[in-house]
Amino acid sequence: MSSGRKKSILTNRKLSVDFTRKLSAISCASDVSCISARLGLEQGHLKNIVQDILEMDNKDEWELCSDDELSEYGDDWDDDDPSIWQELQNETVRLDQRKHSSASEVSTNSLSTADNFPPVEINLGEMKTVLNLYKKHKISVTSMMSQ
Repeated sequence: MSSGRKKSILTNRKLSVDFTRKLSAISCASDVSCISARLGLEQGHLKNIVQDILEMDNKDEWELCSDDELSEYGDDWDDDDPSIWQELQNETVRLDQRKHSSASEVSTNSLSTADNFPPVEINLGEMKTVLNLYKKHKISVTSMMSQ
């Protein structure tokens, strides 16, 4: 995983405002299959993880440790494989920010303002980086609690 990319996403135990906005879009979107399938997760599981990440970020619970301290736990894939990393790093998914409402909930005023919400572009390499950080955080917390 690129340390430069990790630093642009997570600084001083907080996610960047831009990335938090992207995670919020994922948690609110009605269909995130384009992201979840690519990352090998079910939609509901991805949304639960994203919600947990947002809560961790809100409470400043990110651990500040080096990758070396957690390297014994491994990753879902070999991040040093440039073909996988390059493929995800160059893959961006567009998500609509707003939840889709049923016809009975939509008023004509909300329809006219709905076009004002631009779609959110989510880089799958950044998303995988945050998922890896989340997984390492959970492993770290679990190992500290079991000691």
